Amino acid sequence: MNLKGLIYRELGEGLTENELAAAIGVSRQTIDNILSDRMPKDITLWNKFSTYFRMDVEFLLTGELTSPPTLVNLSENDHHSSTLVMRKVPLLSWSQIDRLVTTKELFRAVRSDVMLETTDVPGKRTFALKVKDTSMQPLFSEGEIIFVNPDLKYKPGHYVVVETQRGRSGAAMLRQLKQLGSQYILHPLNRKYDDLPLTKEARIYGKVIRLRKDL
Repeated sequence: MNLKGLIYRELGEGLTENELAAAIGVSRQTIDNILSDRMPKDITLWNKFSTYFRMDVEFLLTGELTSPPTLVNLSENDHHSSTLVMRKVPLLSWSQIDRLVTTKELFRAVRSDVMLETTDVPGKRTFALKVKDTSMQPLFSEGEIIFVNPDLKYKPGHYVVVETQRGRSGAAMLRQLKQLGSQYILHPLNRKYDDLPLTKEARIYGKVIRLRKDL
């Protein structure tokens, strides 16, 4: 999805053009220009869109990445130290998540053949997953890696991994948690997929705190 498409997606979520411009930190005219296929020439504006949509500037400009994978922090409450701490996080399959969340001992609960090296990812039980479908594009693409902390609190607006069918192996999904009145909604960013209500039977496995772009 290109920049124009991303803007249409946000407007479709209920934001006005003035509200979107204010949230991004650009003028209303900039939004109007893009919707009229007049793309910004100032890289500073592209950087602002990159920050808002949590996407690499290079990918936003061209749809491709030639630089090494980058990490996008998805948690506004994580304060990283100035000294980067390298650690290894297990890359799990979607069918392993349930065993992890039902125990406090990560490495006793599951065994992973792949350990990912990363820096400053909080949480003793944090694990990694590969995005398994296109339901959360353009922010999360199929095959990219997300880091999930099962011990952090979550609220509307956060991205979560949630089980929706108890007892079915691998029946978890990645969604954005939203609230409409008293109802919580599991929201896909890709409009080809439908919103789902968060039922009492559903269980949220954890909050997504990091996205590693592996394009």
